[in-house]
Amino acid sequence: MEQGIVMHTIHQLMTIRDPRTKDWKMLHSPSFIVILLGGYLYMAKVWGPNFMKHRKPYDLKGFIRIYNLLQVLSNIYFLYRIIYYSFWAAGYSMFCQGLTYKADENARHLLNAYYWYFFVRVADFLDTLFFVLTKKFSHISVLHVTHHTIVVFNGWMFLQFGPDGQAVFGVCLNAFVHIIMYVYYFLASLGPSIQKYLWWKRYLTRIQIVQFFVMIVHASIPIFVDCGYPVVLLCIGIPQVILILGLFLNFYVQAYLSRSSGGPPKIPAPEVHSQNGDSHHSNGGNAEAKKEL
Repeated sequence: MEQGIVMHTIHQLMTIRDPRTKDWKMLHSPSFIVILLGGYLYMAKVWGPNFMKHRKPYDLKGFIRIYNLLQVLSNIYFLYRIIYYSFWAAGYSMFCQGLTYKADENARHLLNAYYWYFFVRVADFLDTLFFVLTKKFSHISVLHVTHHTIVVFNGWMFLQFGPDGQAVFGVCLNAFVHIIMYVYYFLASLGPSIQKYLWWKRYLTRIQIVQFFVMIVHASIPIFVDCGYPVVLLCIGIPQVILILGLFLNFYVQAYLSRSSGGPPKIPAPEVHSQNGDSHHSNGGNAEAKKEL
């Protein structure tokens, strides 16, 4: 029976594949996402530890600083373009928006922006590579790897089957949170003279938690109201976001609440998670709670 449910779900998905994006490069075949995510997991858990086993940590401070700044700029750019071509130019509803299936110039601009924003999220895999090359393996946690993997998988899935409509709000929220996170990482990378002003680090995890909660509520609207958005797609995406939310809540309880109550933290004090779920790369500056979809 379970196999029948799975096959029925796959069949439903294939029938709602968006004709505007189904033939785009690296989207038309599931092999792309399988190879991409498989390669990422192999790098994080197998190749990385073996490669660095007898090597000293690399000094990547300058490179990571540039990377964080580029992340800030790229997220600002795509957030602006996606908001402009959806809510502003196309008059999208913020609460209940179906797929438009339009192929006019405005829709093409929106889908192109979403397509390239997907690759910005793929670039987040560099976070993990930096941890590998600096031998901060404790930061490559279940939360970190799960979050990166789910964000990229969902980005690919929604591009295939629901690239506009209700999903746009979540993409915009995700980009906005990434801006906050990478601003923190960039400032923290400037050294102790700046880090002492980053008292708001603790709130980064809270921002992440609120983000995922809002995403779950917003994505659930078409399940109860006919917005014209594929419900089967949301039924696949929402449980994944719930999983990430649970992992972030678990991290927050262990990293902060257990300490404030006098209990020993179950997570090493230096470890903090970013939206991709990690601690960051700056002169020992620790940022937590990071991004995603």
